[in-house]
Amino acid sequence: MATVLVVDDEPVICSLVTEVLQGEGHSVFSASCGTQALSLFHSHDEIDLLISDVTMPEMDGPALARTLRAERPGLPVLLMSGSCQNGQVNSRFEFLSKPFSIIELLTRVRRLAERCHAA
Repeated sequence: MATVLVVDDEPVICSLVTEVLQGEGHSVFSASCGTQALSLFHSHDEIDLLISDVTMPEMDGPALARTLRAERPGLPVLLMSGSCQNGQVNSRFEFLSKPFSIIELLTRVRRLAERCHAA
């Protein structure tokens, strides 16, 4: 199982993703903004995977992902959004369009977690 950092400024989405992942046995840290996410990331070396909303105040998801990848180049990233398409997000990151099913979320997380544990 992976240790996941979930970042979304919508509390309902953040809680839902957190609960689903915890129900599958993942350890989850959650944040409501990029600044809070950076703090969590720096205080928890065990974070294996970032899942972030694309559009957030202060620091958007792609900027957060680039910042964290600069510090940990192999960090798997899954960006999610209901307002943009994959082409609008950097192709270096996985993308999940909102709304998504629990099965879609878990499939993507499983694939990314396997990739990070294989490295």
